[in-house]
Amino acid sequence: MNSAQIHLAINHAPLFFSAIGGLILALGFIRKNEDFKKLSFYFLIAASLFTIPVFFTGEGTEELVEHLPGVNEAAIEEHEGMAKISMAVIAITGVIALAGMILQKKTGIGKIVAATALLLSVASFATMAQTAHLGGLIRHTELQSGNAASGNENEKDDEKTTTVDKTSGTKSPDTQLPDSMKHEDKEKDDDD
Repeated sequence: MNSAQIHLAINHAPLFFSAIGGLILALGFIRKNEDFKKLSFYFLIAASLFTIPVFFTGEGTEELVEHLPGVNEAAIEEHEGMAKISMAVIAITGVIALAGMILQKKTGIGKIVAATALLLSVASFATMAQTAHLGGLIRHTELQSGNAASGNENEKDDEKTTTVDKTSGTKSPDTQLPDSMKHEDKEKDDDD
């Protein structure tokens, strides 16, 4: 298993753990339930722990994909910058959640720590969601809007024609087909 496989396998875990932890913590405040709060702290700690391998496999993943066709190198840099911010926010959230578990019995300071953990869980989710979105822009052209996001596309993308692959039914730009096939597929598209 290489770094890209590890990165892709677990990269959404911190996002979901921070969301679930935050929701359970909010429910714990609403219902005044200490068990919910404690459970939420476990989720927030897990989110911060899962972020470590996700973050540290990012560089190896970049090295594997940065020269592949269709990869947006500008998006890699944005994703990496946002990942650093997310790592810091979610690490702080994990430390506060750990403190919340330890100080849960002390009502005064425990409530302040739990409220801080709730706010940080929202920040963790938001930064991780943005990081995930920027990560998707690296290779998923369907998420990229316009030429500014794609970085190295021709400005006349709207004028390009597409062809339909006969076996899968998917459309692709003509630029990927030999000239002899382009003409044949265009005639078939015109007949339809």
